[in-house]
Amino acid sequence: MLERLNSSRRTKVTSLRKAGLTYAEIGRKLGLTRERVRQIAKAETTAKKKPARDDPDALLTTAEVAELLNVHVNTVRRWSNKGMLETYRIGSRGDRRLRQGDVDKLLRKSQPADTTPII
Repeated sequence: MLERLNSSRRTKVTSLRKAGLTYAEIGRKLGLTRERVRQIAKAETTAKKKPARDDPDALLTTAEVAELLNVHVNTVRRWSNKGMLETYRIGSRGDRRLRQGDVDKLLRKSQPADTTPII
């Protein structure tokens, strides 16, 4: 249903564009922002990309780290406050971001060493 709506909207946008209307004019007609009209015309998506799992420099949210470690988000925050996990504050609100490499390091450190006797 959503794809059909988007394709019909794209058809409207492209036909109006061919008629010579600007993005702002099309936006006023369809009740969209001109930026959204431009995205529809260029067939761009607004979906966020997930960081690559193998990139150690990828920044993860506290929720993503909590899911990876199978703990609660507040536990990740507490570990961050204690210094167990290095965090980076971004934006005006000071949201926490954690590097994938730091999370992997914590996982390796928390796993017990192989204690099976060698015969």
